[in-house]
Parts: sequence; structure tokens; C-alpha cells
Amino acid sequence: MTISFAGLLSVAWRLFRRDAALILPIAGALVFLPSFAALLLCEPLPPLPPSPRDEVVMQAWMQAVTIWAQGNGIWFLLAELIGLYGTATIALLLLDPDRLTVSQALGQAMVRLVAFALASMAVAVPVGLGLWLLVLPGLYVQARLIVAIPAMARHPVLRPLRSLRLSWKMTRGMDRALTGALVALFLAQWLAVAPLLSADETLRGVAGTAGPGGAAALVLVDALIAAIGAGYTVAVMLIGVVAYRVRASRGT
Repeated sequence: MTISFAGLLSVAWRLFRRDAALILPIAGALVFLPSFAALLLCEPLPPLPPSPRDEVVMQAWMQAVTIWAQGNGIWFLLAELIGLYGTATIALLLLDPDRLTVSQALGQAMVRLVAFALASMAVAVPVGLGLWLLVLPGLYVQARLIVAIPAMARHPVLRPLRSLRLSWKMTRGMDRALTGALVALFLAQWLAVAPLLSADETLRGVAGTAGPGGAAALVLVDALIAAIGAGYTVAVMLIGVVAYRVRASRGT
């Protein structure tokens, strides 16, 4: 029996609905809020220039990005790390056979945060390269490595690199369904967030003259951007949990 990408999304949605009382507070506090704070309080990343093939323009953009990273990068990295702590906690809650309490899951995720971070970085490098070259290869690599964090949550002794190899093995035969599910989520996220990013850029451009109404609108837009990003992050983790459960139930 095989599972389709629609089936994966459906099972992940049922899992979310069943455990929403556990998932939402953790996702709100540890995934949404840090991202929202970073968006609201830090300068936005310099936008790509309209002529990316112009070497001089690209050099100027890279210099602007370097300056931006020196002043803001650490806060976005911190938000990512806290978000990882949140999603690892969710994975522990959903996969630990002893059904941990929230406080126990938070404690275990904190103790093992370095290992989770190493696995996450190891996943991010090939996925990032794939997304930079073309979106689909990046999502395919992400699909093949999506079980790494859930597998580590289920098996405390599993090391980060071993979790990547195990994920690649466990997702064999499910790669199309997983990639399809990630493509659907990616497109939904992009369609939702693209107009908000344009609105954010516009509101920041008139921040000095828009008054209190403009400031309130910017806060709302950034909150929506962060909420969509948090939803995507949690959805990807839930798909990874579902994929792990499907393969583990078959003894893979």
C-alpha cells in the first residue's frame, strides 16, 4: 500500500487537529513569536537588485547584505534556533512512546538541542543549494531528509549524520508523495506571503510619514508573515512525523 501526497497532507491535518491543544501553544510561543520579533525589530534583508546579472550591482548588493548580517543576522539565527527548539519539542511529544508531558518534552528538547541543530544545519545546506538552483530539487532533497528530526526525537541515541542516512533510507519509495506534499505547502505559503512581503516593503518605505495607522498596519503585516511561516514550519514537521510513522509501522 502506498500513500499519496494528498494522503500525507490529510493525515498530517488529522494529527494536527487531534493534538492542536499541545501543538498550538508551543508553536505560538517558540516558532511564531521569535520570528515575529525578528521581523518587527530588525531591518529587512536588502531586496535582490532588478538587474542580477550586472556584476557591479550584485557586488553592491552583496556588500549591503554583509552589512545587514552584521547588525541583524544574529537575531534571525536566534529566532531560527528557538523555532527549532519548538518543532523538536512537538516531535518529541508526538513520537515518544512514553507520551511525555509538555514540560518533559521541553526539557528533553533543550538537552538535545545541539544535536537537533546539527541535524537541521546538515539538512539546510543541501536543501538551500537546491532551492537556490531551482525550487524543485531543493524540495526533493528536503523530502528525502524530512524524517531526520522525527527519527532523532524517537531514538535519543541517534546521531545527526546517522539520522540523515536513516531518513534517506526511510523515504525511499515515498519521495514523490513527500515532494508533492512539500510543493503544495510551499506554493500555498508563497501565494499567501508574497503580497504581504510587498505590503511590508511599502509600509517600511513610508514609515516616517504614515503615522500611527501605518505603524499598526506594519505590525499586522509582520504578524501575518510570521504566522504563515510558523504554520509552514509546523506543517513540514508534521509531515515528517507522519512519514516516520508510516515507515516505522512497516518495519523500514
